[in-house]
Amino acid sequence: MNDLVQERIDAARQKTAAAKRARQELAEARQRGLRARHATKLRRTPWPSLYEYALAHGCATCKAKPGVLCVAPRKAAAAVPTDPITRLHAARQRAGVRHKELDVGRAPWAGERTPGKRYDTLPRVQP
Repeated sequence: MNDLVQERIDAARQKTAAAKRARQELAEARQRGLRARHATKLRRTPWPSLYEYALAHGCATCKAKPGVLCVAPRKAAAAVPTDPITRLHAARQRAGVRHKELDVGRAPWAGERTPGKRYDTLPRVQP
């Protein structure tokens, strides 16, 4: 009798473990798909990200040079891991927003844009 109960318990454990593995594999596949979709979207946009715009400016708060992260330990500690702009001071973020809005305003209308061409005024970094 105990062997029968033990077999059922083992079968239930194996079933829940298999279901957990399946959920984990599905979540990993979903994350891969989302990353690929996001990368494709970024390739198709004619402007760099807001983070790149903000990083192109110096920081008025901590006097960080363009291209260098802000010296803000509290912001770094509270930063969202998936959004690097949260590590920058608000003044620098606003400067990036203003710069990007100017670029978007100066660019041709959406129907007149050349696919794959970027319409930003950020300095190009040579590798």
